[in-house]
Amino acid sequence: MSEIKRKFDAVSGKYDEQRRKFIPCFDDFYGVSVSIASVDTENPDILDLGAGTGLLSAFLMEKYPEATFTLVDMSEKMLEIAKNRFRGNLKVKYIEADYSKYDFEEKYDMVVSALSIHHL
Repeated sequence: MSEIKRKFDAVSGKYDEQRRKFIPCFDDFYGVSVSIASVDTENPDILDLGAGTGLLSAFLMEKYPEATFTLVDMSEKMLEIAKNRFRGNLKVKYIEADYSKYDFEEKYDMVVSALSIHHL
């Protein structure tokens, strides 16, 4: 996994820009994900696995502006970009870790992941 971390750290500054180029129908990809994400509360606790720069969480924040988000990623550089994106938002927490080995103690209303699980 350290090789994956190293590669994501290296591309972190261009990651968001590259997603728009590499993902056909970028807005639909994220839009459909958000449209089917559903919970019975307006202020859910949402866990974003392999959150990277926080792209999926940013889209989910539009649907759930009162939600609390926990972003987990092994790349410190990716999370730095997420922290910048959500600067001042006290409802976002960050965990730098390999989520496949992390011991989650909290419970979440929704667990999401956009482009990470295939790395397992």
